[in-house]
Amino acid sequence: MTSPRHYWADAEAPASDGPPAAHLTVPCHRRLRGPYTAGGALLRRIVPELIPEHGELVARRATEVIALAPEVTPLVPQAPQTLTNLAGVKERTRFYPATRALRLAHGAAELLMDWARVKHPGGVVVAFRDLDAADPTDRDFVAVLLRRCDPAELTVVVEHAGRADDALGRALKNHATRVPKRPERAELPTRTADAAQQFIDSDGTSRDPALLAAYAKLEPEERARRHTARAAELATLDEPTLRHGAIPYHLEHGTDPAGAGLAALSEAVNSCFALGFYEAVIELALRGRRLIPVGQDSMTYRTLTHKTGACLSYLGRGDEAVGYFDEIRRMTTDADAHMGTSYLMAMLYTRFLPKGAHDEDLALAWVNTAIGIADVHPDPERRVLVRAFMRNARALVELHRGNVDGSLALVEEAIAITDADFGPDEQLLHRSVLLYNRAQVRGARGDHTASIADYDEVIRRDPDYGDYYFERAAQRRAVGLHHEALADYAAAIRLTPPFHEAHFNRADLLRQLGRDEEALRDLDYALEVEPSHLESLVHRADLLLARGEHERAAADIEQGLALDPDNAQLLAAQGALLAESGDTAGAYASYAAALRTEPGFVAAWANRAVLAHTAGRPAQAVSDLDEAIRLMDDGELRANRAIALQDLGEHERALADLDIAVAALAGQDPDVLYRRGLSRLALHDGEGALADWQAHLAAYGPDGTSPYAKEIQSRTEALS
Repeated sequence: MTSPRHYWADAEAPASDGPPAAHLTVPCHRRLRGPYTAGGALLRRIVPELIPEHGELVARRATEVIALAPEVTPLVPQAPQTLTNLAGVKERTRFYPATRALRLAHGAAELLMDWARVKHPGGVVVAFRDLDAADPTDRDFVAVLLRRCDPAELTVVVEHAGRADDALGRALKNHATRVPKRPERAELPTRTADAAQQFIDSDGTSRDPALLAAYAKLEPEERARRHTARAAELATLDEPTLRHGAIPYHLEHGTDPAGAGLAALSEAVNSCFALGFYEAVIELALRGRRLIPVGQDSMTYRTLTHKTGACLSYLGRGDEAVGYFDEIRRMTTDADAHMGTSYLMAMLYTRFLPKGAHDEDLALAWVNTAIGIADVHPDPERRVLVRAFMRNARALVELHRGNVDGSLALVEEAIAITDADFGPDEQLLHRSVLLYNRAQVRGARGDHTASIADYDEVIRRDPDYGDYYFERAAQRRAVGLHHEALADYAAAIRLTPPFHEAHFNRADLLRQLGRDEEALRDLDYALEVEPSHLESLVHRADLLLARGEHERAAADIEQGLALDPDNAQLLAAQGALLAESGDTAGAYASYAAALRTEPGFVAAWANRAVLAHTAGRPAQAVSDLDEAIRLMDDGELRANRAIALQDLGEHERALADLDIAVAALAGQDPDVLYRRGLSRLALHDGEGALADWQAHLAAYGPDGTSPYAKEIQSRTEALS
């Protein structure tokens, strides 16, 4: 019997059995419902099935359900309410990070896996079609399913995947078996034998050549009329996601593309922008721009251009964004347009461009331009808002310039401007953003108590926004409030779609508290969500080494070094693993490579010293420990160097090290007293040696037995 697997139905696959029959076939073409066409279709199917007996599963993923399938919002228990999603268009001053779209995919995938377990315990097959025409959100969603789903529980079949080298392309290569694609069948007539109408009723997604040919033969006027009629038919369904896909598609090809078509595309742009579906925004905005005559300076054209540039910035494609901002500034003298592009140029140079391209001087110049325009805005109410907003933006630039005090002063000025002119119930989101930013700046200044107070207040105002808990956890940990920090990490994980950082940070704290089993679970989950998160690989490899799970540790080290061949921590971990296996030469080479990358890596110097000492090279051990102690003077390092010095007969240096080690470690490690006694004896201080040995034996207590008890007895008798 073959083991369960996922399937990639590909016309170029070698001859073999085809994929299994699907229980569900999910269309993915973006023309249907835009971003998350497939993800939303699945949620609309499974949520009503889960609610009667498993409502808690849906409640846990309410954010994902509402974002991907708003049509089932009335069914969702305990829907989260944050100031961000409650804010009106004019009050929206916070937008989601680009990573949120993928986090939604993970949450939706987990809900789908829960559905498979409770509703289809014998396994279920889900097929995805037309992924070559899908929005990137759906391609990422299916990639997550391929990587994370146990095919014995939920088998994924992919058809029409395309050849893109993206997350889906890589997931298919690594997690799916290529099988021949089933032959395409002509689509059967539905409500009409009119082939052209069938193509239009498919919302432009049919692959049937006969339907495509019939559609192409329509007269332009008749084709446009039918598109408009189809849009009107879909609008009566009152399903929001249709306004991201089929409705704007039909209206832009309908009887009034520059009017109704452009309006529909603009609506879709604004909606997708608010949801954080930035790839879709770019595509929709560029389609809208094409409906506006070249050279026409319209507010709609500038808005679409501005959002295109903004989304490119958020997606890490800032070099492409610059051209759109330049275009806006060339085409108009409108002050708002110049203020907005100046702000985004500042954000590019301080935040969104690759680190090597950051230029804080240019960022400061651009944000000062934005402030200068904001301060003279003709609308009094808007002037208050943008004056505060742009000062908050400059606060980020100043923080990145190292001017932490200046950054704090700017945020406090922005808060004062807002409080002076708005009532207590106005601009609630904007005010929460300012308070949150002040908490961050205070944390950066090391004023953790004040930072926690700000987080307390912003959480009181916006209790369902998970990021606040995540950030407060770090501040609480900094002042030793470990239990409270763990509670905050739990809240952040409960309130937000999956993100690996929360689990990674919690694992780090759990490890510090000695709760290694829980830490390992968090690291396992972090790497399930984001397998290429280097820090999680480093920490898990270290934890696995400490637990003696060498095979798993080796796999993490190998994966991490494939991502970053010069990573000093992984090279050092590799050295420890090789040393454990007896490969002294390999271990030494790994430690040497780690130190070439990071000469200040104390642990690598110390571990290489242990390796050298074990191999009978005490002089090399002393040399490495000299460097480690130069970097970080530490009692344990001193004790180790003393042992190597004793082997070399250098008891005066050894005694100097042991005096420091005893002061630092005697309460934890009484063996340093035994070691100091040896050097004192070698330097003819028998009385001092006896005192150290007596203290050493006393530290073990009446019920403990020193491993050196017999040797001490023998040496003591020799002194008598």
